[in-house]
Amino acid sequence: MNWRLSVLDKFTLVSNSDSHSPSKIGREANVFNCELNYKTIREVLKTKDKERFLYTIEFFPEEGKYHYDGHRLCNVRLSPEETRKNKGRCPKCGKHVTVGVMNRVEQLADRPQGYVPTNSIPFKNLIPLDEIIAGAKGMAKTSQGVEREYHGCIAKLGTEFEILNKIPTEDLKKNLPPRIAEGILRVREGKVNIAAGYDGEYGKISIFGDDEKPKETEKQLSLF
Repeated sequence: MNWRLSVLDKFTLVSNSDSHSPSKIGREANVFNCELNYKTIREVLKTKDKERFLYTIEFFPEEGKYHYDGHRLCNVRLSPEETRKNKGRCPKCGKHVTVGVMNRVEQLADRPQGYVPTNSIPFKNLIPLDEIIAGAKGMAKTSQGVEREYHGCIAKLGTEFEILNKIPTEDLKKNLPPRIAEGILRVREGKVNIAAGYDGEYGKISIFGDDEKPKETEKQLSLF
């Protein structure tokens, strides 16, 4: 979204997660290939050195509570274009909708959607491994079955970042259950289903569609 505003080109964009939720530390991160000291990192950020600042890791912005416009009481989610067509009102009840982040982006942007500045640092949108496992198994991410599977993946293949970013496809397929490996590969390729957040409702990013939910027998087997 920031790339659509040319005045921001002079800044190097970084992405950092907060630290009040231990399980989510690192969900947003910056990937460097340089000496990890203040002087070097400062130089890399100042010069936008793509050889040493490789990319940022970010969650999908659509997960934000106010990404799109909408009216929660009517379960209405609107893109900025749809809001304009409806003259800022809910198509169901006629009340004014709550305007979201993308609407403001559209107002400020001087570039089209999808524009990539030549000196920009790339980014990757990731979904946490426990959420991928939960989606593959059709279980809550807080369940014991998901937790066991998560630790099993780490024990076999290494850290979560390595599994999500670096482990070769064949190794994923060889060492992980097919649906979990498939889920990881879909996230890498950006093949996810997105329902943007609106009017205080978090957005939902899902990997498997309703027609791909695991059968009850698969859920039961995952408990053993």
